Amino acid sequence: MRRLALLAALAAAASARADDPTRRGFDADPSRPAALADGAFAVETAAPAPAGAAHAELLVDWVHGLLAAKQGDARLGDLLADRVALHALGSWSLGAVELGADLPFAAWQRSHLDLLTSRGVTGPLVDPIAATAFGDLRLLAKAPLPRVLPLDLAALVDLRLPTGDGRAFLSDGLAVNPQLLAGRALGPVRLDASVGYLFRKSGQYLQLVASDGITYGLGASTALPPLGRLTSWRAVADLSGQLPRALDLSSDRARAPLSVRAGVRARVWRDFAVDVGAGTGLAWFGDAGYGRESFRVFAGLRWERLAAAEREGAGRPGDRDGDGVPDAEDRCPDQPGPAELEGCPDRDGDGVPDLDDRCPDQPGPAQSDGCPPAAGAPLVEVEVERSRIALRDAITFETGRDTLRRESFPILDEVARALLAHPELRRVRVDGHTDNVGGRAYNQDLSARRARAVVRALVERGVAAGRLGSQGFGFERPLASNATALGRAKNRRVEFTILEAGAPGAAQPDGERERRGP
Repeated sequence: MRRLALLAALAAAASARADDPTRRGFDADPSRPAALADGAFAVETAAPAPAGAAHAELLVDWVHGLLAAKQGDARLGDLLADRVALHALGSWSLGAVELGADLPFAAWQRSHLDLLTSRGVTGPLVDPIAATAFGDLRLLAKAPLPRVLPLDLAALVDLRLPTGDGRAFLSDGLAVNPQLLAGRALGPVRLDASVGYLFRKSGQYLQLVASDGITYGLGASTALPPLGRLTSWRAVADLSGQLPRALDLSSDRARAPLSVRAGVRARVWRDFAVDVGAGTGLAWFGDAGYGRESFRVFAGLRWERLAAAEREGAGRPGDRDGDGVPDAEDRCPDQPGPAELEGCPDRDGDGVPDLDDRCPDQPGPAQSDGCPPAAGAPLVEVEVERSRIALRDAITFETGRDTLRRESFPILDEVARALLAHPELRRVRVDGHTDNVGGRAYNQDLSARRARAVVRALVERGVAAGRLGSQGFGFERPLASNATALGRAKNRRVEFTILEAGAPGAAQPDGERERRGP
């Protein structure tokens, strides 16, 4: 009798109108993360990705208050209280179409079916809910449509395969959600909207029915000003919801999911970015439940590869920070910077973009990732065993020339002092190296001229010319990849190779004695 009374209160008219109140067969969290590149957190962007662009992300999403039980107007509590889900997301653009995928996995779920069993409910209604299980694999494809006035338009198909556990409230079964996407940039703000229809088989638990219906969303993002090492980051917010086909505002039988998320997306190192944010379902106080969760907190690590493609006619502005570097090639698309630094700023002017600079407000050599030598540390160290003179700072030149910058004079002074203090270093070669910008012959000549310029500077500082030689290697001996501004900066360098050394304390070369006096 107690069980029948509870079911009558919880299900109301469900026994008369529903096929099976114990069926389950729906995902208790109908909100899905955006799986394609450059979208908001739950809303995909209408902007097309250039051919070759790709991204991957591991997203952790903790949601509280997924599925509630009510008796009349009284809320009994959460039948499915918490879920920590992992989403493996990725996308790849072929140009004409962008493909994406989302594989969800519930790493942990906490349920409270004792809210029913304590009231005498038994049977399939209170079958255990698995604590860990996979969700439905999603496969997405997006194709751009012709622009209408200033709007970017795209068609998207979101296919959901029944790989999840429906008994654990982790599967909607086979479903497909075709959508129309529209968006545009309004100054620094990017807006995107979606509308579609989710075709799926209905699921049910107690009086709640999850059915097909209209889906919609609205996303917005805008660049944030630099903050310390965060030089390329954006604020992101979106709203997503559904209008079920059988929606009845006078009943809880079919609820209309509606959730909002907000947070930041920040590039933290080279091609890596992080997503951090929180969200909540929009519901009356104390009325959280299916589709209107109490709250969520999420964080993700993203890898993004931008393609060097033309953006003419593409869906979003080709150069939103106005620095002359197309967004497809700009590692800092929201902060202006020179093309040689991949569109990123360089506050301290040391040639290392702020994005890669561990000390963005203190100039330092690229070999130390833009950080200056430690206070009091020697700038030059003679390493006879390794046949080299090691530098803790960089010798630099004017761009494309063999003219030494004034900033190089202190390190040249130190090199000269080291050579004068170590007369046993009878023969030292100055090696010039470049990045791969420009042709082979050009860089070979430039590196040779720069090496000779260093020799002249050392001779002017009292080192005997007979002890010094020079050679240019162009870009034949890179220390790092020339694919990044930081790597190119590391490859533009001067090195000192010890070719001949005698015993310590050897006689000082005559030329140097003459210059220094008795």
